[in-house]
Amino acid sequence: VEEKPSDQLELSGGYGANQLVGTLGLSFNNFSARNFFKKGAWRPLPSGDGQRLSLRAQTNGKYYQSYNASFTEPWLGGKKPNSFSASVYRSIQSNGLSKSDAARQSIVINGISLGLGKRLKYPDDFFTIYHEISYQYYTLQNYGSTFLFSDGIANNLSFQETISRNSVDAPIYPRSG
Repeated sequence: VEEKPSDQLELSGGYGANQLVGTLGLSFNNFSARNFFKKGAWRPLPSGDGQRLSLRAQTNGKYYQSYNASFTEPWLGGKKPNSFSASVYRSIQSNGLSKSDAARQSIVINGISLGLGKRLKYPDDFFTIYHEISYQYYTLQNYGSTFLFSDGIANNLSFQETISRNSVDAPIYPRSG
């Protein structure tokens, strides 16, 4: 059996509100962090461990910018079906004026999240539980109507727990489940 690449490249553009929006995204679906520092493994990236590395950027120039990076390890610890995920992101929205302009309105959101998942044995093998902790750091400048304040910083720390069940026989074309 020969392995075929399943990586994805996203290059898209759109127009709305008299602005062009561009997106560039890369997803590597069989990434190998273990081989990251091995020189011979870069063809073009280290692969073979089933990890997912995703990078994405979106902008319309000086009004909106968004940057995301995420990593998923579906088999944390080897043979046990435990997963680990991490992501970082930055989002900038403004009225387009320079940072030194007193009339500038902007919000900058920086965030990070870490998650751990585990397959459960009870009530059956199709149940999973996933825990995620997220942190967001907001910086506001003359940005009214969304928050109780228009200038300053805000922090958001959250925890999410999800219990799910998935029994499909094939993820792309399921016939049962």
